[in-house]
Amino acid sequence: MRKFLLIFAIIIAPLLCTAQSHTYLDALQAYQVGEIAEAHSLFIKEIKANPDNDAAHFYLAIIYSANENSHTKAEDEFKKALAIDPNNYWYKYSLALFYAETDRIELTTLLLEELIEAFPRKSELYFTAINAYLNQNDITKALATLDKIEGKLGKNEMIGLTRMDLMSKQGTYTDKQLYDYLESYYQDCQSPRMATMLGDRYASLYNDSLSLFYYNQAIDMDQDYSPAYYGRAHVYQALRQYERYFADMSIFMKDPAISPLLKSEYLNKLTESSQFVMAFPEETEQMVLDAYTTHPKDEGITTMAGVFFYRMDKPHYAIELMRQNYENHSDNPEAAIQYLMMLYYQKMWDELIPACDGVIERFGYNFDIVQLRGFAYSLKEDYDSAIRDFKLIAASAPKDSAIIVFSNSMLGDLYHQKGDSKNAYKHYKKVLKTNPNYAPTLNNYAYYLALEGKNLKKAKAMSEITIKQEPDNPTYLDTYAWILHLLGQNIEAKAIFKHAMLYGGKENAVIMDHYGDVLFALKEYDLAFVYWNQAKALDDTLGIEEKIKAKKAEIGR
Repeated sequence: MRKFLLIFAIIIAPLLCTAQSHTYLDALQAYQVGEIAEAHSLFIKEIKANPDNDAAHFYLAIIYSANENSHTKAEDEFKKALAIDPNNYWYKYSLALFYAETDRIELTTLLLEELIEAFPRKSELYFTAINAYLNQNDITKALATLDKIEGKLGKNEMIGLTRMDLMSKQGTYTDKQLYDYLESYYQDCQSPRMATMLGDRYASLYNDSLSLFYYNQAIDMDQDYSPAYYGRAHVYQALRQYERYFADMSIFMKDPAISPLLKSEYLNKLTESSQFVMAFPEETEQMVLDAYTTHPKDEGITTMAGVFFYRMDKPHYAIELMRQNYENHSDNPEAAIQYLMMLYYQKMWDELIPACDGVIERFGYNFDIVQLRGFAYSLKEDYDSAIRDFKLIAASAPKDSAIIVFSNSMLGDLYHQKGDSKNAYKHYKKVLKTNPNYAPTLNNYAYYLALEGKNLKKAKAMSEITIKQEPDNPTYLDTYAWILHLLGQNIEAKAIFKHAMLYGGKENAVIMDHYGDVLFALKEYDLAFVYWNQAKALDDTLGIEEKIKAKKAEIGR
């Protein structure tokens, strides 16, 4: 309301500045260009020289009304202006709005009723009065005021929909009664909006013929009324008339006046249905493009389009859209993370790392972004840079937090990959000091000890904890079974490996290779070769072919 008062004052300024002093005119000019302090000083000066200048009092009231701490002064100046010119419509109307702004609705309605009696043909008074009555929860007076408007102005869309809204607020009408009223009113006063509302109503009742009837009427009245196309499209979709559905949705998506949020929410929901997209890939893509080209800088639309193209296995389009989204919204870290995640999913480490650098430079330290960069460095086998990032995460995390545990676990893994077992085990011990049951570290620590053939009893004890926590985790089962094998407990190891095979072990070449070793140790040679061959088919970089030749030679085959 306060902004309205300020704009209102600028609009009526020409009506109040005739035959005025130079001081007043200078004050008015300062006010209109936004130099409020200067205007305030000049209006005060003008009032001292001409205390009966009602316009100066009025503008001073407008200035005071912009600050809650000076509302008392604002009211005083409004009243002084009215005392000098008690029949001035604008002064009284502005004071009524001021009372509404300061939550004194009773005084607002009193002044509005006086104004309506004095100026019965000013329709804005009636609608302002209706809002004031609604604030007092006086629906009866609001409806009576609406009757007066209709009596003076005749029927129109605003009056009809306002009455429907008031009837709804009364709480005594059913939806059917409300729409029966609307349908009756529509017979005498037709508009695209009301026709579309009736179309929506009949669509919700699955009355396709009547809903199409009203949607078509709306479009006949206004060929550019997109809500009618949107409603009609859904009827066509229900009727499986997809060519018409897509034609209407195209009009809707291309309308710049329609909220991009509405479009992005609709398309997000639609494109989540893989069955629909698979049935109409080109048409769905065109809808997405229509929305994007209409709102190319809208964050929600661009994100929706990026995700859609990623799902459609067009990652380069997705990455470019996310990049543009970040450029258009460079102050939004969420847009940055979405772009970085697209690069991460596509394993574009050389692009991801400098992009992370830029985002960190802009926003400062961010756990998610430093973590992404650390992962990228590790996957590029730049272990020193990855270690630097995870040390940064550890240094920035609260003591004994989950982040400390995670970062030290990663540092242990990275040092091991670098070939530095001493530092690897140092960080693993830090993890287990904070969280003795942290399964990822227990598993890796145990496995690496097993590979070195050291402290196998300690390794077994750690590994046992992991399989108690996650008894169906094939990685943890592999570690435990392999340690049993190294301890010579091959029968027990075989049972664990058989369990691992049921829960994903057959999809991992290392696990099947280990299982082959256990079977061979148990002299189940044929089955051992089966698993080694399966492991080789999954990953021929593990040297399994040479192992098979050596093992066959060992048993004389």
